[in-house]
Amino acid sequence: MQKSLLLLCVSCMILWGQGYGLTPKQVAPKLYCFFGDLEVPNTKNNGNMVNTCYIDAGEGWIVFDSGPTYLYAKEAFDAMQGIKSQPVLALFNSHVHDDHWLGNGFYHDKGVIIYGPANFSADHLAIPTRIEEAIQPTFYQGTVPVAPDYLISAPRTLTIGHIKLQLLTFSDPAHTSNDLVLFIPSEGVLLAGDLIFNDRLPSLRDGSLKGWLKALERLKRLSWHVVVGGHGYKTGRDAMHFIDTYLHRLYRQVKEAMEEDVEMGEITKRVRLSEYRTMALYDLLHGKNVIKAYEELEWEIE
Repeated sequence: MQKSLLLLCVSCMILWGQGYGLTPKQVAPKLYCFFGDLEVPNTKNNGNMVNTCYIDAGEGWIVFDSGPTYLYAKEAFDAMQGIKSQPVLALFNSHVHDDHWLGNGFYHDKGVIIYGPANFSADHLAIPTRIEEAIQPTFYQGTVPVAPDYLISAPRTLTIGHIKLQLLTFSDPAHTSNDLVLFIPSEGVLLAGDLIFNDRLPSLRDGSLKGWLKALERLKRLSWHVVVGGHGYKTGRDAMHFIDTYLHRLYRQVKEAMEEDVEMGEITKRVRLSEYRTMALYDLLHGKNVIKAYEELEWEIE
């Protein structure tokens, strides 16, 4: 009864125009994505600051990242039924940051198999979640943290519906300590999660600068012409340029400063990368990224 009331409440929000207003964008012949804004989760975007995607597998949809809330996931599903009415066959969570997977509960209720990164643990199900504390309570209604059914620790190839997928794992820290990427060779499509940011600065808080650069080199070797990252709007061959350039410049300038004995207390004044100062979230994240890079690279210098 309680679950039915929650579902009714969520449906009413959408009906009354109080939801996210999600509109899918066709990015490739079989790929549709929802693109979030370029901010952190707040009471204006209500967690809609992440990119999620649907792949047409012929007899059903494959979902990559379920989004920040139950409401978001339901609204995305309903929008996609308007494009093609078919069930969801599988859901993949790219990593453990909650804006990418708190919509799992909606798909779990539909019996969808959920795949996720190997480092997903009970700690990630703790409440209140980061998203819950950041957004309006009405948008969080019905959201219950739900873990993936299967945790993926090694690369594998899956055939789901009429689509053959390559699931790639990055278990050396990159954006996080475990990141999953979905590659569809037949479509030339790469769904990279938060290994690719564009249009806004990334966060290094849970990852590794060196590991992330290695991960990008792996992605460059794949034969794709469409890529969707976890944040940002670019999807063409230039979509990786920003993150690759920013991280390389960060690495080089932090290392050069350290070799000149610049101490941690001064490193953010030295490594400004001012060419990115007008990019979204520069003021919030760049200084933190510099400190994180310093902490990682000081072991090299020693």
